[in-house]
Amino acid sequence: MGIGKMKKHREMLQHSVLRRHIPETVWFTHARALRMLRSYSTIFIKPNHGSGGNGIIRVNRVRNGYEVRCGLRRTLVGSASLYKAIQSYLQPSEQYLVQRGLRLAQYKGSIFDARIYMQKPNKKWEISGMAARVAAPRRFVTNYHKGGHGVQLNRVLSRLFKDRKKINATLRKITTISHYMARTINKRHAIRELGVDLGIEKNGRIWIIEANSRPGHKLFTQLPDKTPLLRIMKNKRLIRRRPIN
Repeated sequence: MGIGKMKKHREMLQHSVLRRHIPETVWFTHARALRMLRSYSTIFIKPNHGSGGNGIIRVNRVRNGYEVRCGLRRTLVGSASLYKAIQSYLQPSEQYLVQRGLRLAQYKGSIFDARIYMQKPNKKWEISGMAARVAAPRRFVTNYHKGGHGVQLNRVLSRLFKDRKKINATLRKITTISHYMARTINKRHAIRELGVDLGIEKNGRIWIIEANSRPGHKLFTQLPDKTPLLRIMKNKRLIRRRPIN
């Protein structure tokens, strides 16, 4: 089993730079979810050991109550039925955390986030690939297994900002955050790969969505430029061949 989301969250909170990019996240209880919904119009309830976007529940405050969504299923409920609606999607064997929702920027009408593929083939972490993960229509998660598709990050940022300086500044910030995340998590866990998922708001604010210690590389097969994919595969071979103590 991979490293739990809450464990990684707490480790990253120790880092003064990363802390500024982490959305409020606590263990899920109904009372905490309600408290968060008073501050934010959207919250996400995530399984601590979930991956691939599976089992994520989104709760939106709407005019006469709440919209609860999981996958393509959605329920509209009043306050009195909210607990029951959330409960119907929870797996009894799993622990959940609740996180404030982010207003992710969009590309061609769908939300997107950035996936940074970090690898440590030798003694230093490096970025093997960067891509935007664009959600499928009507989806609120961007994961490949939920119909999300890869687009070159540069192209998506160019459409979002139109200003080369802002694009370059964003890419520099993404690079810095990704390196800090890999090194921070690597301090306590023997990992050689990390999938960093970063959310970008319309104003350019960057948020840490997730650090995946078992990242998939399928997303990079969809990019027209195969350089990142080839680099990822080459580094995977190096990692298999050269164990680092």
